[in-house]
Amino acid sequence: MSGDADSISFPEANITAVTAIAGVLATTYGPTPQDKFVGKNLSSKNNSTPGEVSYDDYVVTSDGAAILEELPLEHPIAPVVRRIAGPEVPGESDVEGKQIADGTTGTFILTASLLDEAESLLKMGLHPTSIRRGYRSALSVARDTLSTARRLLSTFEDPRATELAVARTTMTGNDVGGRGEMWAEFAVRAARTVGYPTPKQFGIEQVKAGSVGDSRLLRGTVLPRNEIAHEDMPTRATDATVLVLDGYKREDAGDGRVGGLRDPELQTEATIQANPHTDPSEYETIHSDRRERIIKSLVDNDVNVVVTRLGINDTFMQSLVDHGIIGIRGVNRIKLHRIARATGATVTKNPNDIDASVLGTAGLVQEELVERRQSRRKRRRIVVFDDCPDPESVTVLLRGTWSALADETTRELRKATAAVATARGDWKGEQGVVPGGAAIDVGIAKSVRDASPANPSRSQLAMEAFADAAESIAWALSKNGGLDPIKTVADIRASDDHRYDTGILLSEGTIGSATDAGVLDLYAIRDDSYVQAVEIANLILGIDEAIDAEFKQTPADEGESIYDDRAEKHADHLEETDNSGSVWDSV
Repeated sequence: MSGDADSISFPEANITAVTAIAGVLATTYGPTPQDKFVGKNLSSKNNSTPGEVSYDDYVVTSDGAAILEELPLEHPIAPVVRRIAGPEVPGESDVEGKQIADGTTGTFILTASLLDEAESLLKMGLHPTSIRRGYRSALSVARDTLSTARRLLSTFEDPRATELAVARTTMTGNDVGGRGEMWAEFAVRAARTVGYPTPKQFGIEQVKAGSVGDSRLLRGTVLPRNEIAHEDMPTRATDATVLVLDGYKREDAGDGRVGGLRDPELQTEATIQANPHTDPSEYETIHSDRRERIIKSLVDNDVNVVVTRLGINDTFMQSLVDHGIIGIRGVNRIKLHRIARATGATVTKNPNDIDASVLGTAGLVQEELVERRQSRRKRRRIVVFDDCPDPESVTVLLRGTWSALADETTRELRKATAAVATARGDWKGEQGVVPGGAAIDVGIAKSVRDASPANPSRSQLAMEAFADAAESIAWALSKNGGLDPIKTVADIRASDDHRYDTGILLSEGTIGSATDAGVLDLYAIRDDSYVQAVEIANLILGIDEAIDAEFKQTPADEGESIYDDRAEKHADHLEETDNSGSVWDSV
């Protein structure tokens, strides 16, 4: 998607870019969305059918954040808008604590409507500054209305039922496999156990075998790419005591890595001082004594499961087999920390120092057989940790899903869990819910229109425009649901509802109490949506020209720079980069 800034003037060029993005997202909004197919890479294979276009990599989804992430946006303003309204998704990142994107589509629809209204005001002769001032005043009224309509979960007769309603509302139209009730239950249980779903606290693992209905929420985690290390080890342990071993580099071991259950590695170049009476087997005795101490420590502490990030060598492996201890090796960092959080263990780097304080507990550790490997007779195995007594990490084991279906289920589960946690106040403390079904948006429009006469005349026009833009949410929901937008919005406006609870109930094709119907939006998300929409709109309205700023590799001549100190810094930077190998060579 691109735009030609030279063909139309600013800010109209940027308004066109944003409204184009909103046009793509508009039909994905609400409980009756249309999916979008975003093809990212053309297939490298020859097409057998003339005119056929196939893709190696593609996304099929109605999730606004996912679509926005994949769209090939080329207009200069588009990446700025994408960063503001579409934060990165933790499920696809190992950075802990990022907010899971929600409300992206609604934010864009509102932003585009604000800009569309602003464009009309600009043609009437209103200055961008007056429009921006009016939008800020209207935003203050909108946030007050949201705050008035907000309800904490504790004020509902059944808070858990309300949490389920929040999860269902978040996934409405995306209840993959028709299992919306099951996914909502998973989301509520996960949020109540671990809070906001960071990657270390909430995992989703996919297995093709079985059916979607076989999926389950583990009070623990699963290792989908690991097996029990030896065929003679037990494949099941109940009330298991778990040791979690990380790995690291030790300075006095050269490049040798220490960790797991292995003998320390010697430096690449090492000198051993020996005398004629030294028995070479004594050097092996040192390692043997160390192994015996470690195994004795495991047995004395009743450890029956050892999980390592690095390896388990043959001698340690046989000792574990002899004592009936399960060994699992080669576990990646994120999953290692999930096991530690689930079992209550402390990730330990030194196996020489093991005591009860670093050990965890799992009600069940079990190896399970799943789908057959391609081109092999051997079936794939996974290791499940479940029934942990007080887990700080849980995992959904998805069965019968793969490819785009699995990715869509993962996104929706993360969003639903994040929504419940946010409603409970586990994210930034802005807890609570507001009526959904565009009830709060039409209510905001009413409040802004009531407040507009108290503002200067030009700002009044912008506030009225803001009110019209707020109702665009109701228009989008009605249109996507096959209802008459004009009649629907008029009926909501006419309702005598001072709590702004009358909204669109698309399941029934009518309007009514959104709260009674369990159609609930997050206060934090809706508040953030209005704030972001106004910020984006005002940012775009404040840009009146595009300047192509190009960094030159030659210093500015005397008289070419308005500020002498900038020219000096430019020259100093070029000199430093030349002396240090030139940063330009690596770009």
